[in-house]
Amino acid sequence: MNSITNLLDLEDPDVIISDVQIQGQVKTITIETPPVLRFCPTCGYRMHSRGVKKRTIRHPILQDGYSLLIVLKQRRWRCTNPQCLYEAGETFRFVNRNRRTTNATDMLIVDAYRNLMETSASIAKRFRVSDTHAHEVFDRYVKLDRLPLTDAISVDEVLLDADDNCRYALVIQDFHTGDPIDLLRSRRTGVTEPYFASLPAGERSQVKYLISDMYNPYLAYVEKYFPNAVPVVDSFHVIQWITRSIDNYFRQLLKKYRQRDRERQDRLSLEQQRPVSLPPSDEVYLLQKYRWLILVNQSNVRYHADPRMDPHFRVLMNTYDYEDALFRIDPNLRDFRDLKEKYVQFNSRNGGNPIRARAELRELISEFSRTRFEIFRDFASLLKKYEDPIVNSFVMVEKIGAGRIYDARLSNGPIESINRKIKDLKRLGRGFGNFEHFRNRFLYATRSAPVLNGVSDYNPVSYFEEEEF
Repeated sequence: MNSITNLLDLEDPDVIISDVQIQGQVKTITIETPPVLRFCPTCGYRMHSRGVKKRTIRHPILQDGYSLLIVLKQRRWRCTNPQCLYEAGETFRFVNRNRRTTNATDMLIVDAYRNLMETSASIAKRFRVSDTHAHEVFDRYVKLDRLPLTDAISVDEVLLDADDNCRYALVIQDFHTGDPIDLLRSRRTGVTEPYFASLPAGERSQVKYLISDMYNPYLAYVEKYFPNAVPVVDSFHVIQWITRSIDNYFRQLLKKYRQRDRERQDRLSLEQQRPVSLPPSDEVYLLQKYRWLILVNQSNVRYHADPRMDPHFRVLMNTYDYEDALFRIDPNLRDFRDLKEKYVQFNSRNGGNPIRARAELRELISEFSRTRFEIFRDFASLLKKYEDPIVNSFVMVEKIGAGRIYDARLSNGPIESINRKIKDLKRLGRGFGNFEHFRNRFLYATRSAPVLNGVSDYNPVSYFEEEEF
């Protein structure tokens, strides 16, 4: 029972456990130091004990399933030299002066911040400290530097809205590991230009691929900062562009049929001299509920041939029936779906073969530019404008994840996942006004092996000062 290190995981070889009391699920342990000769550090005279002060503190680590309270019996000392009368109190290495919890609490508070579902309020409640204290403990130990650039990096913005100068933050990610390299308070040139320009030229020259969406300032980073890199446009954003264009066409159709329905309803109300409420028309019902059949990738549609009762039409229908009903509303929808699928299928093959991808892409550009649909003629212009960055997305590089190393296409998929974590953290914290705290919290929670203040493990500061009375 006298091994403090084994029992409580507290490092202090000069103390002993003098009593243990158990009440319910709480174990109260009394700790003291054996009496030893003590001499005044000022004049060298012998000091004498003026009694013992008891101090109760909490230890946040369970012991055999019990919550721990520690009673410290601290002697008070006074110098016997009447000309000196120096006074001091005993200290224990595992607890700071004027603290009600052991130093292990700080370690556990910092570790709790690794969980993005935790807030400062929830962490403070668990360890019975104030929100401000939990916040200050985290800021004391967690000050993360940026990671070195690799040959493949991703950039993307995320809405943070911390203040007027921090609306869209810029995330920089290592594509190989998925670890965020850094988080900048803004994507504005006034922030990004001095940041990238300050990076060592040798480090910037190692970057071979800069992955982003079709935001032109991001693509311009290659020429401005990374002389040996090529831009890569994420394939998801290209497909998203054409999907949104088709969805806008759906919205215009929906608007037209809703207007027709309102006019019909107003006419009936006028004829019957009372308000008339009509159910949604067949067109409105289909365009609202089933346009996803055209918008999503056809390979992701789970067609069911077994008919099911439809509550609107009051007949048995299957997926093919809904699809045909949409095509009857507007025959162009079938052509839109088929042309879109040609690009989706092109995008799903040729991984690792950018030369073949370029040849197929040029064929698609030619086909789209000859269609009678303005949507796809505009899409052809987009593909032609970003041809090189799109082709570069078919390059395969090594990626580390799930305990293995594998080849993956260059994309912004991993950074989109990280952006979702930023949004979750912002929502749970109900907004953040301190960008530096948010940056450290985000990097600490999302990096696979964060390094705290240059130390690869927790290393809370020990306090050895004499306690004054």
